[in-house]
Amino acid sequence: MELDVTDPKPPADTPADSMRPLEGVLVVDLTRFIAGPFASMLLADLGADVIKVEPPTGDPMRTNKSGPQLDGESIQFQSYNRNKRSITIDLGSEPGRALLMALIDEADVLVENFRPGVADRLGLDHDTLRRTNPKLVQCAVSAFGQTGPWRDRPGFDLIVQAMGGGMSLTGHPSTGPAHIPFHLGDTAGGMFAALSITAAVAGAARTGQGRLIDISMLDCQVALLGDEITHLYAGTEPRQHGGGHPNFFPYQVFPTADEPVAVAAVGMDKFWPQFCEAIGRPDLGQDPRYAANNDRCAHAEVLADEISQAMRARPREHWLRVLASADIPSAPLQTVREAVAHPQVTERSMVQDLSQGEGRVVVPGDPMKMNGAPNPYQPAPTIGEHTDEVLADVLGADRLERIRLRSEGALG
Repeated sequence: MELDVTDPKPPADTPADSMRPLEGVLVVDLTRFIAGPFASMLLADLGADVIKVEPPTGDPMRTNKSGPQLDGESIQFQSYNRNKRSITIDLGSEPGRALLMALIDEADVLVENFRPGVADRLGLDHDTLRRTNPKLVQCAVSAFGQTGPWRDRPGFDLIVQAMGGGMSLTGHPSTGPAHIPFHLGDTAGGMFAALSITAAVAGAARTGQGRLIDISMLDCQVALLGDEITHLYAGTEPRQHGGGHPNFFPYQVFPTADEPVAVAAVGMDKFWPQFCEAIGRPDLGQDPRYAANNDRCAHAEVLADEISQAMRARPREHWLRVLASADIPSAPLQTVREAVAHPQVTERSMVQDLSQGEGRVVVPGDPMKMNGAPNPYQPAPTIGEHTDEVLADVLGADRLERIRLRSEGALG
């Protein structure tokens, strides 16, 4: 299925905004675990036809027994593999490798997250693949990238979070660092991969030439440090933030009589008197020592104690009403259960129930809101669910050909 680089517009009778942006883009997905599958899922959410190529034993994430299960498989697999089609291929067999090459020849995108060097050993180096498919966009996602002294080391989410500097900023000085539990190392790598792939596909549509993309999960963690790096080289040593931020005040979580509230007056001095009036401490807002944000940061510890004492007098809901009325940026510190039930989240369809039969599957929704055709939200495929369908759709293989491929061991 090749992109028409001469006329990328939909047929005349098809409104442009009724199509999802990546419809017509064929992705061969060799990824497993989280980072790579998250990247390919984002492409699928945008309309790409993502063919998840699995070994006969399946993506190892399917067999993770440490959490909730659905039909004998890890429910976690559902979070990163919606809207894809699954085909099983035995890459240990010569017919299996030949079948994969045939799929890649038809593809617009190949994405993999093997250890560096594995793709080359399988004959999947970009120089080889582009000889028969010059428009191919190929993306390799790995812990440390295809170059550098740590290239060959194994790495997962926790490892790149620890190495990337961000974990040294989380937690509290009294309790030590804490990793971000929602797989920030994996998902950041996946997001940068999906963005890079989308840009490269657009380029290939113009030029007919694909690209090789090298995504390092560690690179992505360092990229997300942002102004922490800027401050470091300006002479300020980054440190743990706890529930606040060293460069803004008030910009932290404060206790109330029951549940904590986050207050972000950022560095905008106009919010400070309003905030102090709202919490019943107008004297603080009128004190010239605290008028400017940098002065408040210098006195943050004292001010935090004063504010905490005032806010402990009333429950969370009281302060949320009062602060909202005063136009102070504020929010409840919510649990996951509270977050997914919040009206702002439900209104924007950010939790999707994909349950089928007796098992319940609830996954995060697609945050990429665009006008036009809605996301169909198909649940993650069962292993090899679409093998025959993909062989027929992509390669035109008839029933006898599919039987032959099975007999030769290509499909495991």
